[in-house]
Amino acid sequence: MVRRISSPLRNRLLHAWRVGVVVLVVLLVHRQHAWWVAQRRGAAKQPVSVERVRPFYPNAERLSDWDPAHGGQNVFAADGEALGHVLQTSPEADDVIGFSGPTNVLIAFDPAERILGVAVLRSDDTREHLGQILKNDAFFRQWIGLARAEAAANPEIHAVSGATLTSQSIADSIATRLGGAARESRFPEEIQIAEVRKFLPGADRFEPMPKRPHLRRVVDAGGNLVGHASRTSPYADHLIGYQGPSDVLLVFDPEERFAGLALRGTFDNAPYVKLMTDDEYFFNTFVGFDLADVGRLDMVDAGIDGVTGATKTSINVAESVILAARELAKVREPAPPKPWLDLSPRAAGTGIVVLLSLAIAFTRLRGKRWLRLAHQAVLIGYLGLVNADLLSMAQLTGWTQNGVPWKAASGLALLTAAALLAPIFAGRQVYCTHLCPYGAAQDWLHRRLPWRLGIKGRLDAVLGAFPVLLLAGVLVVSMGHLPFSLVGIEPFDAFVVRIAGWATISIAVIGLVASLFVTRAYCRYGCPTGALLKFLRWGGANAPDRFGWRDGAAAALLALALGLIFWH
Repeated sequence: MVRRISSPLRNRLLHAWRVGVVVLVVLLVHRQHAWWVAQRRGAAKQPVSVERVRPFYPNAERLSDWDPAHGGQNVFAADGEALGHVLQTSPEADDVIGFSGPTNVLIAFDPAERILGVAVLRSDDTREHLGQILKNDAFFRQWIGLARAEAAANPEIHAVSGATLTSQSIADSIATRLGGAARESRFPEEIQIAEVRKFLPGADRFEPMPKRPHLRRVVDAGGNLVGHASRTSPYADHLIGYQGPSDVLLVFDPEERFAGLALRGTFDNAPYVKLMTDDEYFFNTFVGFDLADVGRLDMVDAGIDGVTGATKTSINVAESVILAARELAKVREPAPPKPWLDLSPRAAGTGIVVLLSLAIAFTRLRGKRWLRLAHQAVLIGYLGLVNADLLSMAQLTGWTQNGVPWKAASGLALLTAAALLAPIFAGRQVYCTHLCPYGAAQDWLHRRLPWRLGIKGRLDAVLGAFPVLLLAGVLVVSMGHLPFSLVGIEPFDAFVVRIAGWATISIAVIGLVASLFVTRAYCRYGCPTGALLKFLRWGGANAPDRFGWRDGAAAALLALALGLIFWH
């Protein structure tokens, strides 16, 4: 004898099925969008052949599509065995410049996320500097065996002599691509107090200046201010002289007037650098001038001349000093901490309306006609026309694909949570009845005519299927990334008249006119968002305790989502 499942248990299982179908569809939409974004980003990368990766994977036979998990391509053997994955540093690290341009580096990982090796795919640096790198195998072997986190931490890498800038840029590109950061300065050696004593004899130690982090106070043994010190790096690391940037020590008196300058390090041509440093007048050019005044200088207007025989090198150093002075003169107020959620008046207002609506929906207050009318006026006037916070398929689809911006839009996030959770756990479709400004507008038009249009039977069933068909269309558009705006299938953007399109306004007007003849005509026969919430509802007349046509339609939508995944 087969025992029948009890009615309460059957209801719970059916409700779990309905919620599960929606959750699965959401996950599939999100997964497919992540895949699509990865392919679009991958299209901007340099094509990599299997032959190019075989030095790291001798058994490699094919590369996968771009994997959204890491943004690279997985490598497989002929039998389907996963051998690892490869990444490229471009375009994520294209702003990391070596001597004259960025370098795109291939990074090969084994299945345990350790680096098998790195190789140059393309470089915009000079042929001579790149040539020095390519013939130095020891340089590339420095990454072998590093875990992803270790390489992202930008470990100390031995540069190639004669191509130091290019070497450092390759290391910085790898670190940047793996989620770390490039070195702030091309000259990692910090200023030592001994360097400053040449210009400020009483200097004993440095003290930080929080609002000007690259400018340091110089104090004597008694803690008295004797001056300030800084350098041109990292502000001027991008300024190239004849052969590379230079780092210049900048020393100031207590009133922030230049007291002295000295070359700390350089990538420039040695003979030209010597000519410049031998010229005592050149480094005295700025002595006695105020820091802020130097920052406002123009090289041409100021008549600053370079050193004969080393014009390009010396002019570059002068420009570096002016640029650094401009930045050092700025007082930077510390950025206020960002709140963990949006606390703007708009977000707070939407939150208050949501809480008020829930109180009305779940208490005896909903029976008070005057309160219901006042509440609907708030929904239409404030939530709709002022805040324009409405649930829609365009918004739900965007959040499904890209995540919920609850920090930036906490009010709308709370509204969305109430709309989705109330029907699931409380059996109340709170959004449609107590939160939707357009639904409130339809209610205001209810019974305005002395007669009504009755829609029953087969016609009611046919029209009631239209929102489900719209849901199918939303699924196709979102997963196929078709060039069609989902805003145009619903009337909600009509509350923002200045940006609403004609399609949105037309649907809004037609829906309101129809509601004069049929109670909540748009909600019943045109709203895909309402259809989704109705399907999620626990119990009630609109959520029967047996498998119905809406459950079949939901299964068809799930099958459609799976089909779109495999089709792509």
